[in-house]
Amino acid sequence: MAKKNRKLRVAMPAWEIGRVASGLGVKIGGLGVILEELPPELVKAAARQGLDLEIEILTPCFAHYDKTRLTRLDFSPAVTLDGHTFNFAVYTHTFPDGQKVVYFWDEWQLNWTGPTAIYPSDPVMALKLYAAVSQAMAAYIRRESFHTVHLHDYHVGLVPFYLGDDTLQKLPIHFTIHNATYQGVTPINHDGYGMLRRINLPGEKLFHKYFDFFDNLNLMKACMLKVHETGGKITTVSGDIEGTWGYAAELRQNHADLWAKAYAQKGAPPGEVFVPNQHLDLFEKLPIAGITNGMSDRNRPENLPELKASVLQDMQTRRGPDRPIFSHPEVQAEMLARDHNFDANRLHIKAALKRLLHLEAFGSEPDGDPVLLTAVGRLVEQKNLGLIADIIERTLAYDPRAKFILLASAPEGDPAGKATEADFFRLAHLYPSRVYFNNGFNLPLSKLILAGGDFCLIPSRFEPCGLVDYEASLVGNIVIGRATGGLTKVRHCAYLYEWLDISDRAGEANTFYGQIQTAIDVYRRDPRRHQELVRRAMAIDASWDKSAGQYVDMYRYGLLSSQWRQERRLLVEKFVRGLGQNRRLFDTFFIPGTKEYTDPYDWELKSALKFATPGNDNP
Repeated sequence: MAKKNRKLRVAMPAWEIGRVASGLGVKIGGLGVILEELPPELVKAAARQGLDLEIEILTPCFAHYDKTRLTRLDFSPAVTLDGHTFNFAVYTHTFPDGQKVVYFWDEWQLNWTGPTAIYPSDPVMALKLYAAVSQAMAAYIRRESFHTVHLHDYHVGLVPFYLGDDTLQKLPIHFTIHNATYQGVTPINHDGYGMLRRINLPGEKLFHKYFDFFDNLNLMKACMLKVHETGGKITTVSGDIEGTWGYAAELRQNHADLWAKAYAQKGAPPGEVFVPNQHLDLFEKLPIAGITNGMSDRNRPENLPELKASVLQDMQTRRGPDRPIFSHPEVQAEMLARDHNFDANRLHIKAALKRLLHLEAFGSEPDGDPVLLTAVGRLVEQKNLGLIADIIERTLAYDPRAKFILLASAPEGDPAGKATEADFFRLAHLYPSRVYFNNGFNLPLSKLILAGGDFCLIPSRFEPCGLVDYEASLVGNIVIGRATGGLTKVRHCAYLYEWLDISDRAGEANTFYGQIQTAIDVYRRDPRRHQELVRRAMAIDASWDKSAGQYVDMYRYGLLSSQWRQERRLLVEKFVRGLGQNRRLFDTFFIPGTKEYTDPYDWELKSALKFATPGNDNP
């Protein structure tokens, strides 16, 4: 008789879960993509290890969700803010793929939210919201029989504090940081203790040890410390377990190291460098593991839904006849008439997509062999796409058949992003046959741009993991970008530049332009080498298999670590009991070392001695 797999139940709190098309999820950034794709991959990876993994994703119930589609639980966890106690409603929903999601709703806290508005701009309001939802999540976790908790980003970083130390002694907890630029930093209004008390935490006990950050509260710092001291792992979204490359390595770098590297890079003192850890030196002291995000096989060109006629036909039906997906009639007709999926052995289909992309962008057939330089993304500081505007005109002069196709938009209320939009519109007006810019959202068009383009421009200021580099590479669109964070994972099939002085935009533009020149030269003069790069990029193993397996290993490690800590506690208790008459004598002389001579086991013993009942002190 076959042995049944061991059960492992994981609670996974996160602010975004993806699943936007269902109407019961949100995706503002990469977090939502990962939370949609990762859980089913974890289940498969666990099964390969003989584990029956059950995941429950815990997330806020945002106001636009249709609650009639959710199942309400007979459980209303109590939450306290500013001394007032109220109850959250808890709902569940199981999606067709079997994934269970638990939603937490309170009208007072969440009524203002919507599909694109889930993060408060006011830091104090944000702190209270995250605290309220975390209290409700912690109550649910304590109620259920979970074996592990896996937190995603600082928004749920208060959960461990509401779970309490007694629970954390038995329940392993891990923390994945998706973007350390945002840490939940909240200014203190003269009273850090009081701010914590207002969110139902003991300020005197917790403020200095966990939260204090240059006279602010820092939720990420607090969560990192709590997870580390309980034996859990802190991970980020690119690199290796040892943290030797990618974002895991970058987070360890301090300002002085980066400044020195920037000096060596440009041969002159830099004006300003970007510090990925935002001066939180905890990243330099704690072990941060990198587990590089994967990507669903649906993003491979042979599977890409947006290249399938039936998918586009259904999408067009929903849009209605007055809103065609593609603006050019021939492109619209061709894309909806037949599938355009391809692979490395059918690159003639990619060539056909390049022709259709040119037709869509410029309204004409390509003349000769143009080089199509593309960019898809958000016009925000992180993405640094404004740098593209700085190099467009000299690139057009360098290669008479070079063309730019850009699909990007700035968030409302972002003046720098809107200024970049204006630059792109100006260039598209000056060079209408060579620069295309669209600031609307059009998913099928974005996939056509990536699949039909030759080069994808990604000059990101920072990129914890990078998804568009994977998306572009898998469809044979070669990355030209900055060697930062997770983007370095495509170094073997891309043109990457290094630059750290963010105050010297002209210097960075020159370096970026140099890589563009090199890429165009190879495309024109060494087509065989370019084709080798295309095939190498398309052959990337971007699957979740390795990463999901590492996460499952982390869960197993957490259980072992919890067991080890329990054994330690038992050993300490046994030793203290065995001291008998000598307990007070031992306690008097036993003074553990500090700083580099600290022994955590000694301090654990010292703490146990403090609270033990004294025995007979006679010799």
